[in-house]
Amino acid sequence: MAAGLINTSDVELHLNEEIASISYLGDYYELNSTNGNSYTCDISVVATPLDEINIRFTPAFLIPNRKLHHTHVTFVRGFLNPAYFGLHCASTIPELVGTVENSNIPFLTISVLKQHSKNDLSYRMSSRETVADALLDCIFSVRTETIRINWGAYPHYKAPERFAPFILDGQHLYYVNSFENAASSMETSAVAAENVAQLILSRSSSQVKSSSSNLKSSSPDADNLHSDL
Repeated sequence: MAAGLINTSDVELHLNEEIASISYLGDYYELNSTNGNSYTCDISVVATPLDEINIRFTPAFLIPNRKLHHTHVTFVRGFLNPAYFGLHCASTIPELVGTVENSNIPFLTISVLKQHSKNDLSYRMSSRETVADALLDCIFSVRTETIRINWGAYPHYKAPERFAPFILDGQHLYYVNSFENAASSMETSAVAAENVAQLILSRSSSQVKSSSSNLKSSSPDADNLHSDL
């Protein structure tokens, strides 16, 4: 689905390239990447939390400090060890194992992502901290591949919330993730992105109308030009 949306949008996608700086140069923005590439655009949209990244903005601006709540996600291909769960047979382990918030329990959830064969499955494990290899070797009787992701999942909520603006510089630098102070999920992020897109269209349309109005008012005889056409 993602590939289809990108293809129909007619966009140029740059993967595995981190933006190091965004500068407003009067009529446009210049984006410089850590790969040494430079891009220019009329409108720039930041769609990642600014709380834990080091993008340099010129001119600089201030937004409220915000800490992110981290979830560690571990993807494992292998086979669960029934003895770890106090069971005798792996077939009795449910496809989703959920726990409660307890510091003595080393993970939050373990779920099956895909079954490749009878004793070869892919699992997703979420936890509050990185799961060490020694613990994984206890949880899994077989482990052939492991991928770890430290994910800044959502903000630490504390009322009253202080929101960063959706327009960061008063021009055309937009911030989708300001919405996360109200709610943070894939669904609400999609809503926030749509709202920013509508805001861009609305402001761009207003500027075009304003520009057209100024041109018309500066030429009082414009309505009479080419009246025969």
